[in-house]
Amino acid sequence: MSSFLSCILFLLFCLWEAVLGIMSKRMAVVYYSGTGGSERVAKVFETSLTKVGYTVDIFRLFDNPRVILENDVSLMLVYPVHAFNAPDLVYKWVENLSVVDNIHACVVSVSGGGEMRPNTACRLGAIKRLKKKGYNVIYEKMLVMPSNIGVATKEPLAKMLLDILPKKVEDIVADIENGIIRRRKPFFFDRFASMVGKVEKYGARIFGKRIKVSDSCNGCGWCADNCPAGNIIMEAGKPTFAGKCHLCLGCLYGCPSKALEPGFMKQILIKEGYDLNSLENKGAAGYEVDVEGLTKGSLWKGLRKYLSENN
Repeated sequence: MSSFLSCILFLLFCLWEAVLGIMSKRMAVVYYSGTGGSERVAKVFETSLTKVGYTVDIFRLFDNPRVILENDVSLMLVYPVHAFNAPDLVYKWVENLSVVDNIHACVVSVSGGGEMRPNTACRLGAIKRLKKKGYNVIYEKMLVMPSNIGVATKEPLAKMLLDILPKKVEDIVADIENGIIRRRKPFFFDRFASMVGKVEKYGARIFGKRIKVSDSCNGCGWCADNCPAGNIIMEAGKPTFAGKCHLCLGCLYGCPSKALEPGFMKQILIKEGYDLNSLENKGAAGYEVDVEGLTKGSLWKGLRKYLSENN
């Protein structure tokens, strides 16, 4: 190969990197999780990325997070959809990041309803903030986990979602490895819904203040240790609640003594509770699921599409 041709190829490679950013084989998987769905997604990413040669660091976001990323580490950001947005803590964390030089980032949102209106702008706020910090967001995707609010995902579908998660994640990692760029332009109405959805955080603060503690509380402190908002502190062996709740519902579902209940809006909780391990263990291997029959109606349109697509 002539030196001239080598020079041309080198310049093209430099131009390619300048346009697309830098994807190192080091990846930080940073996630927010309340009831465990996004945590499971993040840990599956950790496993899948490690299999293809990445060095992976995984971090869970809590109030006042001290997750510091080096400027040569690519980012995988995972979070649940809260009122058509990322949880507010995700935005605060991104805003506190150091500025980097065109490092690759991927944003994965997690919901019980899938990629459907009015959810399509749920990654936009995080992506805009990452771009201001110098990240080049080359990939975005919605993954679906069993619903934890309002209406429960039917058990056969919930188990199916958990069973196919590793394959869904492997497909995303393969896309990233192959240089595939996946970005989505949200619908205009969904951008508006995302803006309106921000008012939920004020209602969440009121909701959190009014959580009730029953006599069955044994003072174990599980709720305080696991609250991503830092909304719960232990006083005299009992949890007390401040005004920083994110409405993640983690304490209400996760309390080992089942000692917590909402002061109002009790209908948003799933009566049977929310336990991914329990859902995963239901049903036999090789089971068949009537996806079309179990996802009738517009409420389950996104889930129906998600279960029928290859990626």
